[in-house]
Amino acid sequence: MAGRCGSLILAAFLSFLVVFGAFVTYSFVTRRKKDSYLAAAEYWVFLPETTMPDQDAIMTEMISRNPYSRRGQSPIGPPEGLIFSDIRLHIALVLRTRNPHAFRPDIFDEAEDLDAEILDSLENSQSFVKLRFVSEEPLKDKRHLQFLIHAADAVARLGGSTTIYDHTTGSLMTRERLATRLTEHFDATHPEVQVRTKWVPHLSGGHLETRGLVKIGLPEIQTDVLEADQQFIARTVLEEGIAKSWSLSAIPDPWEVEAYGDRFQILPAAAKNRTTQVRILRVQSV
Repeated sequence: MAGRCGSLILAAFLSFLVVFGAFVTYSFVTRRKKDSYLAAAEYWVFLPETTMPDQDAIMTEMISRNPYSRRGQSPIGPPEGLIFSDIRLHIALVLRTRNPHAFRPDIFDEAEDLDAEILDSLENSQSFVKLRFVSEEPLKDKRHLQFLIHAADAVARLGGSTTIYDHTTGSLMTRERLATRLTEHFDATHPEVQVRTKWVPHLSGGHLETRGLVKIGLPEIQTDVLEADQQFIARTVLEEGIAKSWSLSAIPDPWEVEAYGDRFQILPAAAKNRTTQVRILRVQSV
């Protein structure tokens, strides 16, 4: 009887250890997932052919033959060049014959500048080069963004592309528009180049949301519901706040920015699902 009792106690103890272990593991994984860092940026360069430009040729176009060099200085120097050998960089050729769904115009319904020229380019593209950089470790700088956008431009020039898709922001652009951006911004890591602010209409009013803060590991921002006539000033305030958070690589709590001669506060809630909800308040003068 004593032996049977001891066996039952041992079995109960082992069951407890299994349950306790499962609980600890679940708590650790859940906490790690909740607190995990993620920076991600991705471009698709649509090509009329099914071959990807040689990587040595891409590097040459980016450095020694970079058309955006100023006073003999290339926008891609040794620090950016090191990204080419970084394991967080992924470059791949995606064929239309194997992935026809990725070329369907309807998947770009929410993209900017989906005009007839771009639609025609998508229809005639036979492949695209995917350039992606993903880091689960906090980044020390933004050079991966300088590298990626110049790599997309180099691939476009070498491959005869007329359409580039910033997958992270949901923005389609012509080769000419990308060239204009790089001509105007020697430092292409500027939020004006890398982040998009989008108005999402509701039945009454709407909200603003960002696309692109994840490129430097920040949660995207979404405002509370706004009246339609508040969109313009709220966008200006939010973009001032984005510039400040971009330079800090952090979400301040709160932001205080100036726009149109007034001061505003941007009050963030805790980030949830990699999105931070914010309220925009005008600061009353005393």
